Amino acid sequence: MASIREPLPQHFTASAVVVEEGHVLLVHHRRIGAWLPPGGHIDEFELPHEAAVREVFEETGIAVEIISEAMPETGSNEAFFLPKPLCIHNVKAFEKGEHVHHLDLAFLCRTVERGTLPAIVVSEEVKNAAWVKLDDIHRLELAKNVKEALSLALASLKDVSSLSLD
Repeated sequence: MASIREPLPQHFTASAVVVEEGHVLLVHHRRIGAWLPPGGHIDEFELPHEAAVREVFEETGIAVEIISEAMPETGSNEAFFLPKPLCIHNVKAFEKGEHVHHLDLAFLCRTVERGTLPAIVVSEEVKNAAWVKLDDIHRLELAKNVKEALSLALASLKDVSSLSLD
């Protein structure tokens, strides 16, 4: 595990790994020119899982929900548990003229509309968006950590049946 990194500002982001009907929902990021799960910066007063759900809808027009193991209820609005992310990963990014670290909380999600692949409405925030067959993922230029996050999602869904992402 890497423990040494450049001392750069940190931005918290949230993303959604949406796997449905043998496909994964990906967006083509304008600035970095690669495919990755929908996501973005966590807004002020927003919780990470709320940001992930919001970003998917803003970028693709698709409503999703978080898949997470049940967490204890506290009965308090001052101290409570959040949905457990699929993973937390770090990616060095360049935005607004400076290098930063994106500390991304990636959540496993499913579509609210079950049993079909909902139509995508591509927003101006992204260059493109698509449901990509899991078997075709290797054909795309993927952003950093995407293949690994997808592998974690598939393992979590127990969907790894012999699928290789290499």
